[in-house]
Amino acid sequence: MKAKYLLISFAGLSLGFASCVNDLNVKPLDKTIVTGDIAYSDPESYEKGLMKIYSVWCMSGQDGEGSTDISGLDAGNAQLLRSWWTLQEVTTDECKNAWPDSWVSEINGMTWSDAKCEPIEGVYQRCMFIVALCNEFLKNVGNAPADKNPIQMKAEVRFCRALSYSVLLDIYAKPPFITEANYSINPTQLSQKDLFDWIVNELTECRSDLPAARQGVYGRADQGTVDALLARIYLNAEVYTGTPMYTECIAACKQVIAGGYGLASDYSALFKADNGQNSDTRQEIIFPVCFDGALTKTWGGMTAIICGSRASAEVNIAIDGVSAGWDGYRGTQNLVNLFEYTGEQTATNLIDKRGIFKSDGRSVDIHSAALNTFTSEGWAVYKFKNVKSDGTPASDTQFPDTDFPMFRLADIYLMYAEAIVRGGQGGNIGEAVGYINDLRFRAFGNHNHDINSSWLTDNNFRNLLDERSRELYWEGTRRSDLIRFDLYTSSSYLWPMKGGVISGVGISNFRSLFPIPITDLTVNSNLEQNPGYSK
Repeated sequence: MKAKYLLISFAGLSLGFASCVNDLNVKPLDKTIVTGDIAYSDPESYEKGLMKIYSVWCMSGQDGEGSTDISGLDAGNAQLLRSWWTLQEVTTDECKNAWPDSWVSEINGMTWSDAKCEPIEGVYQRCMFIVALCNEFLKNVGNAPADKNPIQMKAEVRFCRALSYSVLLDIYAKPPFITEANYSINPTQLSQKDLFDWIVNELTECRSDLPAARQGVYGRADQGTVDALLARIYLNAEVYTGTPMYTECIAACKQVIAGGYGLASDYSALFKADNGQNSDTRQEIIFPVCFDGALTKTWGGMTAIICGSRASAEVNIAIDGVSAGWDGYRGTQNLVNLFEYTGEQTATNLIDKRGIFKSDGRSVDIHSAALNTFTSEGWAVYKFKNVKSDGTPASDTQFPDTDFPMFRLADIYLMYAEAIVRGGQGGNIGEAVGYINDLRFRAFGNHNHDINSSWLTDNNFRNLLDERSRELYWEGTRRSDLIRFDLYTSSSYLWPMKGGVISGVGISNFRSLFPIPITDLTVNSNLEQNPGYSK
């Protein structure tokens, strides 16, 4: 996988060529491959190259569901969204996986080593692949015709690169750092603080060259997208740098809120097949990873999340929108127990409409290490569906149309409230209470479950953490949230299989980060492994 530094497959949806991202004198051996300097001589290639950069989050390669841009990475298991979601959710108290693969048990139990593990490898290599694509684009975009709006395209690519580096910062702390200005076959690493500062500076500089919030193209970066990413990394700044930046988080949240977004009226519609076309849900989604059943065929992404959360014996095309269940993901008792019920604890007795589960025949608790009987332990999570909000079918019953909402307004409301109670300045606690109550009104359909300001600060802000789970479960924020609340590795909060023990145990704090993959360490002597892992 060293090829990502030397010769990368860089293609628009219909354009294939390669580029040398470090040693520009290296020429591809395959004469059918077109190098970057030639490919970018075509004006249309700039748009195609930009779309390729966005597409890496949803597609592993160019030629359908089995293709991959990076040799050695499985097109399905190691697809970027699927890999990132696995690390952010299956390692936490919200989700466990029943598949028998050896790496699955390691992820379930937080016992991974520094040897090759598909999702750990997938996030790292594919995020670095995005970085390489962005660097090559930025090297060439100055030659783009004026009618292609190169200034905006450059800003979009800088956002995409900053997003990738923010993921790498969060998961690996110190990835190789390489830009269009410092090409190197063996790049070095920045400190966490220096990388954090670089990301903030990139986002701050590119923001003014992007369309105003909600004025650009759905699925592409605009100023609201930049503000949402800034809010998220500011919220976690103390984890990354040791210095809290809650005041900056509040300012970024306020910019998002002022951008004209609104809450969708129907929570469940946010996760259905037309969430990218429905005007009610689009007003809440700030930045999605876009999927189309006809054009983005992949065994990763939303295919994995939706099919993986269904039992093969129970899948219903009319309800689920897919024709196959993979008997994999299920919710833990920690997740299910956060919700309110009337009478017996069953999915049909949920009061909070955000709880979208299937409980039939399943125990709430996961109480055995053998999870391969999907319908017995742990509730199924039916939050994401491949049917439209009006109940009509999506375009395909195997590959979903459902977009993944990476940022949405509800998260901004929750971040704003948390940053205020953690001491940030410039916000209003009354507004924070109002935002949380807006979410709870949508969830319960009345004001009987409204909260007050003391609720925000009770239990060392634990109410806010629980509310984040009720609102955002399975949306890829949970690992980062638990780390910020100092609960991810702690023995003070347990869940099934934590530490490889069915009842859960505390684990060493070094597992708050994942290891730099050995595939990169062995070819780049400038890289240092994260503490706790061997080089």
